[in-house]
Amino acid sequence: MVSANWLKKTELFEGLGESQLNDLLAYSTVESFPEGRIIFHQEAEATHLYILIQGTVDLNVKAQEEIGFLTSQIQKEGAIFGIPSLIEPFRYNVTAKCILPSKVLSIESHYLRKKMEEDPKMGMQMMKNLTLIYYNRLNELRKEIVSFFKVFKVRIP
Repeated sequence: MVSANWLKKTELFEGLGESQLNDLLAYSTVESFPEGRIIFHQEAEATHLYILIQGTVDLNVKAQEEIGFLTSQIQKEGAIFGIPSLIEPFRYNVTAKCILPSKVLSIESHYLRKKMEEDPKMGMQMMKNLTLIYYNRLNELRKEIVSFFKVFKVRIP
């Protein structure tokens, strides 16, 4: 069972109060997905935010050439994905696919956005956390790109 105490330890909701978290849980469901299941597709309307409870989810972006590139792998308990559900134009920018059987907490994003507007302190704390999440993921991606170039001995200006 997912509790407010568990939710408080996740990367997006750290720093929020128990009553705020309990309100969010009222609009959340725990979902289980088998290996190979696609949770959402790139370009689809972003209706839910997801928090990994267990398993592993790949986030892939498809280029115009129809080549899929792995952009991120979500495997840490409490990690969020489906972030575009909080940011206009509210369309997923990746495809999320389970590479292991996975369990996630799914939160209705329109409700979450409404709560962020009604409670500006909560909204500000979540945006601070969201900024840190994106910052850390960007730095990880940069490290992976540098490693990729080193493998192929490409000079980086």
